[in-house]
Amino acid sequence: MRRTFIVVAVVGSVLGLSAGPALAHGEYVSPKGDVAILTGFATEPAYINQPNAVQLEISHAGKAVTDLKPGDLAVKVEFGGQSTELNLEPQFEVGEWGTPGDYRAAFIPTQPGKYTVDVKGTVDGVNVDYSMTSGPKAFSEVEDTAPAMFPAENAPSTTDLSTRIDAETARADAAIASASDAADTARTMAIIAGVIALMAVIVAIVAVVRSRRSSSA
Repeated sequence: MRRTFIVVAVVGSVLGLSAGPALAHGEYVSPKGDVAILTGFATEPAYINQPNAVQLEISHAGKAVTDLKPGDLAVKVEFGGQSTELNLEPQFEVGEWGTPGDYRAAFIPTQPGKYTVDVKGTVDGVNVDYSMTSGPKAFSEVEDTAPAMFPAENAPSTTDLSTRIDAETARADAAIASASDAADTARTMAIIAGVIALMAVIVAIVAVVRSRRSSSA
């Protein structure tokens, strides 16, 4: 009896988890409440430089939407003032594979932090227009890979490397500018020295000519 109780409890817990909403996804509901879209990353946690996708789980009047056409919804991702439009594709074949209503727009996030998803268009003739930014009530932020790597590498994180590269680039630019200034100064001094030498030769020639004329007289 005790063993049976434990098995039932475990199965119940698993079923309860599977029946809940997608992990770390935010939900958009249309003004009339008939269209609902769960929005988030297809793979969570989301890590930089790893293939991922914006995942939209779309339902209308409580039923999965399976006939969304190309161009019905425009999906954009924004980060740090930059944005890009993505291609939304179904990740299912009704009666064959996948989960009906699951649409994804693939991309590779390259920076850690908050991302914003913009969705605009129509679903079964219902207008859809919303923006959702990663956060506690929406989907997870994109994370650096360093903390999740195992075994740990004795190497700086991507953010640290980027900071160091920027610093070294600034130093290199300063050194190049200094070398360029020094080269310009040396070139100028060489020209001046050449002019002075040329003038000295001309003066010497004039002196010799005058000396010869005086001797002839």
